[in-house]
Amino acid sequence: MTAVVARTFRSVDESISVRQLRVLVMLRYGAPMNLTSIAEALAVNSSNASRTCDRLVVAGLLIREEAENDRRHVSLSLSEHGARIVDGVMADRESILDDIIGRLSPAQQKRLAASLEAFLAAAAGAGLEPSADGRESLIPWLR
Repeated sequence: MTAVVARTFRSVDESISVRQLRVLVMLRYGAPMNLTSIAEALAVNSSNASRTCDRLVVAGLLIREEAENDRRHVSLSLSEHGARIVDGVMADRESILDDIIGRLSPAQQKRLAASLEAFLAAAAGAGLEPSADGRESLIPWLR
């Protein structure tokens, strides 16, 4: 899995860091978010998350909106360009995984699916949900 992630990350513009790509992915599947949520998801302090997001706003990948009634509340969402980058990375990952899984026999594919379902259940039991709302599967091709 690490090799798949690394291969698809190489296709991303060199100016985008791993942390920035993580923010883009989080916003693609859970937008909009505020800086506090992003900082918590990245396990960094708010100022680090703010700098990361500021760079993405300047690059035209994020849209920052302040709430009309409370300027301290900042909502972040992907721009169309940011969404295209994430969609491209995810399509590349899906293609690579489809190719790998396609090399398995049907019986092996069923065993893999069962094992991954068990893994996801164990991860959920450990409090590691695939997404904050639980709607997004880590491996959507199993559903």
